[in-house]
Amino acid sequence: MKVKIIPIILTLLILPSIVYAETIEIPIIGEISTELPIALIGAILGFIDGGFNPCALSVLFFLIAYLMALGSRKKSLTIGLTYSLMVFIVYFLFMYGILNVLSIIGYLELVKTVAGVIIILAGIIQIKDFFFYGKGFSLEIPKFAKPTIEKLIKAATVPSAILLGLFVSIVEIPCAGAFPFIYLTILAERVSGMMNIVYLLWYNLFFVAPLIILTFIFYQGIVQVEKAEKTRLKIRKYMRLIAGLIMLTLGLFMVFRVI
Repeated sequence: MKVKIIPIILTLLILPSIVYAETIEIPIIGEISTELPIALIGAILGFIDGGFNPCALSVLFFLIAYLMALGSRKKSLTIGLTYSLMVFIVYFLFMYGILNVLSIIGYLELVKTVAGVIIILAGIIQIKDFFFYGKGFSLEIPKFAKPTIEKLIKAATVPSAILLGLFVSIVEIPCAGAFPFIYLTILAERVSGMMNIVYLLWYNLFFVAPLIILTFIFYQGIVQVEKAEKTRLKIRKYMRLIAGLIMLTLGLFMVFRVI
C-alpha cells in the first residue's frame, strides 16, 4: 500500500510546480513531461492557494455561521459572495502590482532565487505548525486584526462585507503568499502585455472558487457550517502540512532552476 501512496504524493507535489524542464525523473513512476500550459499552472496553483488558505476560509466560516445564527440564509449568500468578490479584486490588484514591479526590476533569475528561499522558509513554517501548532511564528491573521474582523462580521451588511474582504485580503497575504509569487515569476518570464491580466484573472478565479463553492454549499444547507468548522479545525494541521510540503518543493525547484 505504501508503494502506491508514495508516488501519488510525489506526483501531486512535483507535477504542478515544474514548468521549464522538459522532463523530470520521479522515483518509481519514471520520467514525466513538464510542458504544462500557463492556464493549467494558474488553475492548479490558484485552487491550492485558495483551498489551503487558512485565513480567508476561516473568516468565511465565521461570517456564514454568524449569518445563519441570525436565520438569514439569503443574506448569507449575498454577503458571502460579496466577501468573495472583494477578496478576488484585492488579490488581483496585489498580484498585478507585484508583476509590474518584477517587470521594472528585471533580474528575474535573482528574483526567483530570493523568492524560492522565502517560499522554502514559508513551507518550513507551515510544516512546523503540523507538529507545533500555535507555538512560535505562524502564517496566519495577526492578532491585532481580529477585533476589526469580528466587528465587520457582526455588522452583517453588504458594505461591511466589502470592507471585510478588503481588510482580510490585505492581512492574509502572508498566509499563502508563496503561491502567487511562484505564478508571478512564471508570468514575468513567459507572458507580456494584456495576456498578463487575463492570466491573473484566471488565477484569481480559481483562488476564490473554494470560497464561492462553500458559500453555495452552506446556503443550500448541504453541509452545516458548525460541522464544517469542526472538520476544518480537525484537519487544519494536515492542510498546513500539505501546503508546507508543496511550498517546500516549489521553493527548492525555483532555487535550483527546475522552474
